[in-house]
Amino acid sequence: MNTLAEAAPASTTDPHLDQAQGMLDAVLKLVPDAIVGTDMNGRIIQFNPAAERIFGHSSASVLGEPVEMLIPARLRAGHHESQQRFANNGGDTRMMGLRRVKGLHADGQEIDLEGYIRHVKLPQGQCSLVSLHDVTARLQAEMQLQHSRAQLAELTRKLMTQERVLVKRLAQVLHDQLGQTLAATRMCHETIIALLPAEAPPEVQRLDERLSTLIAQAIAQVRQVLVDLRPPLLEEQGLSVALDNELRNRAQAAPEVDITIHVPPNLEVMRWPAEVEYAAFMVVREAVENALRHSGADTIVVDLAGGALSLHITVADNGVGLPEGAGLSVGHLGILGMQERAQAVGASATCRQGTVPGTCVTFHWQCLS
Repeated sequence: MNTLAEAAPASTTDPHLDQAQGMLDAVLKLVPDAIVGTDMNGRIIQFNPAAERIFGHSSASVLGEPVEMLIPARLRAGHHESQQRFANNGGDTRMMGLRRVKGLHADGQEIDLEGYIRHVKLPQGQCSLVSLHDVTARLQAEMQLQHSRAQLAELTRKLMTQERVLVKRLAQVLHDQLGQTLAATRMCHETIIALLPAEAPPEVQRLDERLSTLIAQAIAQVRQVLVDLRPPLLEEQGLSVALDNELRNRAQAAPEVDITIHVPPNLEVMRWPAEVEYAAFMVVREAVENALRHSGADTIVVDLAGGALSLHITVADNGVGLPEGAGLSVGHLGILGMQERAQAVGASATCRQGTVPGTCVTFHWQCLS
């Protein structure tokens, strides 16, 4: 059985033809992809060194054999029918892209391949040339990456669930125990003040004022921690109301910045899954905090959109914008944290340059079931 180079008529008088045949041999040896040529009966007439490496067969052992020997047994019948249809399509030389296909290594292991098939006209008749690229390692790496991502998303989801439980317990302890202790401390302090003589020594008055200030600060600090730990109104009245309350508080703390929220009427009382609302709230809170701290913006706008089965939120500011590459940098823990929170509930979070100098953070969730 002749190879493609041997199938061409030999010439001892045409140096150009001899040169072309030499170039063909050199190309077939150098290309990294497997080149497998078959006649119209599906028998192998070309098998280059890359094919030997990929399939584990020597060229001498496969020439003249049916090409089905390179295909897993369960797929051979379907391949033979497809090859016959392709061979009967006519005499035109044309290229057809192959879908990802399975190959069979000499050791019996299946391999994943991608490539092209083409009819070629030779003086002795037609043949088919297949160029195949081994993508087995790439597909295995992709599967491992997908598995790792799925594991990371599941771990993040579990951590967020534990976070919500722990935060709820901690907030309850702060409110029911430390909060009550501080309230009792204030009452005791007020009782002591009432028992003191009307003209207390100046040192006592100074200590009394100092103690009163410290108690008030402690109570205010506990209340702020409770607000940070348990977003007010989120569980009871939902995301829209909780965000509106959060942004009002932020606006009071930063009156120089115009902070607004736009909520369509149909979403004002809409409820989404609790874990989605919590993740969305925390992403918006982080985005607004980043804008207030780093952007120098004087305007921050939060927009809600979606419906019962979807939620889309944007947080846009008119500040200085992101540093080059910051939207994708794992070094920006705030951005990475937002992305992980979103991914844990099946959503996505992105951070990009705004339409004007500024930053736009988006949170998008879509119910898939």
